[in-house]
Amino acid sequence: MTRETRFTRSLVAGLACWCGVVAAQTSESGISGRVNVLLITADDMNYDSPGVTGCKVPDVTPNIDRLASEGMRFEHAHINIAVCQPARSVLMTGRYPHRNGAKGFEPIRSDVPTLQESLRAAGYLNGIMAKVGHLAPIEKFCWDTVVPADELGNGRDPALYYRHAKSFFEKARDKQRPFFLMANSQDPHRPFAGSEQEASRANRRGQVGETATVGRTYRPEEIVVPGFLPDLPDIRTELAQYFTSVHRCDQTVGQILKALQESGLEQNTLVMFLSDNGMSVPYSKTNCYPASTRTPWIVRWPGKVKAGTVDKDHFISGIDFTPTILEATGLSRIEGVDGRSFVGLLRGEKEDSRRGVFTLFFQTSGKNDYPMRAFQTSKYVYI
Repeated sequence: MTRETRFTRSLVAGLACWCGVVAAQTSESGISGRVNVLLITADDMNYDSPGVTGCKVPDVTPNIDRLASEGMRFEHAHINIAVCQPARSVLMTGRYPHRNGAKGFEPIRSDVPTLQESLRAAGYLNGIMAKVGHLAPIEKFCWDTVVPADELGNGRDPALYYRHAKSFFEKARDKQRPFFLMANSQDPHRPFAGSEQEASRANRRGQVGETATVGRTYRPEEIVVPGFLPDLPDIRTELAQYFTSVHRCDQTVGQILKALQESGLEQNTLVMFLSDNGMSVPYSKTNCYPASTRTPWIVRWPGKVKAGTVDKDHFISGIDFTPTILEATGLSRIEGVDGRSFVGLLRGEKEDSRRGVFTLFFQTSGKNDYPMRAFQTSKYVYI
């Protein structure tokens, strides 16, 4: 049993008691009609890695591409801070890192309200798959269902995501409760698929031969090297492994969406897909350059969002996620958030004030300070 498993399981019972009081006071009548929310996140996927955002690698993300064809894609979507834990804390609080307390790999402040607290009070079933420790302290997030990464093939096995997602959706359906599920893939984060590092990590964990399979392995000659990297043989080899991981992440997305469809809840579920930051190469993570913070943000909401639309005009960012979900679910806005709901954009409305976003950076995972601030527009980045 890994440290993440021990940590999460030791708190599940306490969370049930701490968060369950509100649920006991909320009748099921009147809540089963609320919209469900499914957030799927990729780990270190560049904005332009999916096919739908311009990637020339063949057949790399058919499921993500299909999701975009069924909903709306934002060309100017950004994460406010380009590193795992702080980025996710921004999403779930609607506040910049220096306002929620998680400027690095640290918990949010105890006095900062979270999206999950509002959802739980309204009777929602809250679930998370992988990346559990990246939203802390865990008691602030009121998870009813916790699936650690090691029960998901180190967060990389599409078949295991399908199994656990299906179980969660069926639980929500049978209990007649609306749900919020944050399904976090740990692809295409290092170690990349097929790399020596991936095999070495599996060996250290005693999982020899148990690395998650992929539907397609890319060759170096199939890869298009980004303009900010040199076109060298070693770079091509590593990028081939990266795009193999991107493809495996796409398989995970497809399996989660398959489980949702089979549950019969698809038509009443708002689905969002995004990445927490850019790929783990120079200029694409832990800074404020556009390749670090720009994210492939896709929204599918049957009956609400016109299929196949692309918003090329408006900027959205991580701080807008919580206000948007609160409005979409009909819940009250949390006071003190920095973001704004973009439900109006999903309806096709115009908002002239959305012409740029603020991004920032504070500290690496190694606790090294690397402060940066930036304002991003469609033409310039002021750092």
